[in-house]
Amino acid sequence: MRNVLIYLMFAAIILGAFIMQYLQLTIAEDNAALWKAEAQRCGEEAARWKTAHARAKGAQEALSVQAQACLDRESAARADGEVWQAILAGITVRPMSEQEKTGVPDDATRRALLDALDRPL
Repeated sequence: MRNVLIYLMFAAIILGAFIMQYLQLTIAEDNAALWKAEAQRCGEEAARWKTAHARAKGAQEALSVQAQACLDRESAARADGEVWQAILAGITVRPMSEQEKTGVPDDATRRALLDALDRPL
């Protein structure tokens, strides 16, 4: 009888150890499933961030092209302004002939046109 009790205790200890190992395995599998789901969620979020980055980079490049076009237009306008300024600086004033007094715009109109052309860019 004593041997039977020893065997029963030994079997109970082995069964208890097996149950503990089984519980630890179940917990580890649950944790692995949670981590797998978290990894998948992080992968999806990374994909969303990559898409947002690609969109933002495309928009930034488009704005860069637009900014360069504006700078080019500004340079061209400044060059045109310098040409006009040089032309206006070289104007010589002379009295109008009789034919010019009747066939061309008056002096006030010409000055208004000249002021309109000589505006800051």
